[in-house]
Amino acid sequence: MKMGTAQKQNISVQHRMWNKNPQKQTIPEFSEWFLNGIRTFEAKGAEFELLLGMVKISWPGKVPIVRTVEDFRREYNSLFKRS
Repeated sequence: MKMGTAQKQNISVQHRMWNKNPQKQTIPEFSEWFLNGIRTFEAKGAEFELLLGMVKISWPGKVPIVRTVEDFRREYNSLFKRS
């Protein structure tokens, strides 16, 4: 099916509005990002245990995973391109 002229104009207007008013993304601090991630995965059934500089992640029926806080910090920096 081909797009009609009116449809193309509507899409053009939408894109113009999106480009005119870019959304500003607020970047959370590491601690806020870390706690929000824990809360999100706890809601999905994971259990977290904070150890000295490490985090133990347990999913029901799976082998627990141990990650360091530095692993999370590295992931945060790569996601938000901070240093």
